[in-house]
Amino acid sequence: MKPSVALIINTYQQPEYLARVLNAVSRQRELPDEVWVAEDDTHAETAEVFATWHGSHEVRGGHVRQQHDGFRRAKILNEAIASTNSDYVVFLDGDTVPHSRFISDHRELAEPKMFVQGHRALIEQKAAKEFGKNSLPILRTLLTGQLRGLQHTVRWPVPQKRVLTNLKGIRGCNLGIWRNDLVAINGYNEAFVGWGREDSELAVRLLNTGVQRLDVRGRALCFHLWHPPASRARLTTNDDLLQKAIDTKSHRCEMGLDKHKI
Repeated sequence: MKPSVALIINTYQQPEYLARVLNAVSRQRELPDEVWVAEDDTHAETAEVFATWHGSHEVRGGHVRQQHDGFRRAKILNEAIASTNSDYVVFLDGDTVPHSRFISDHRELAEPKMFVQGHRALIEQKAAKEFGKNSLPILRTLLTGQLRGLQHTVRWPVPQKRVLTNLKGIRGCNLGIWRNDLVAINGYNEAFVGWGREDSELAVRLLNTGVQRLDVRGRALCFHLWHPPASRARLTTNDDLLQKAIDTKSHRCEMGLDKHKI
């Protein structure tokens, strides 16, 4: 039996991009059972975008948000996870447009005691102005040289699936995890403030509890829209937190999901 799926979309001050992502969610071959927007801010336009979309779809979900205070993505993701009640949680960034079979692929890929790491193609600055507004003009974008990651643009007849033990390519913009496994490790580590490494540290704790990484190519495709990079000012601190989890073989973080009503 296929699992029920909660889609969590995290966003920060990108309502126009979020509208495109939600438009692509509407075009899914299989809708998720839940859609939650996790906003690291309280932007009125973002609230309006989601309310308009949600009002026209009979899908459980909602919009969780917090005052912006230095990139607290881990914290707002935990609040969204705590709000879900589906078997399986798929994470997607609010600037990453999913393929029409993104959700159905994640449902098919879900296996016990594994988390799925998907990949993304990169839409460059010029093409990002229009990509995903109405459809996905992948060929045109490719021909104009505005797309990177050609291997992630086409859904393959047979996907490549590998069990990996390293952290290379761990990204929260295309990640599928059983909810029970997230609860067992206490979700995201809210000690992470500032850009970087919170997804890798989450993966470390999953691996340490025996949940394997299933790295998948040719399925669960998505397309990341260009935007200016976030500040890396706290990256060294976050690198230290990641290394601590590796060194101590951590299974569970202290500042995590249990701070929220699960």
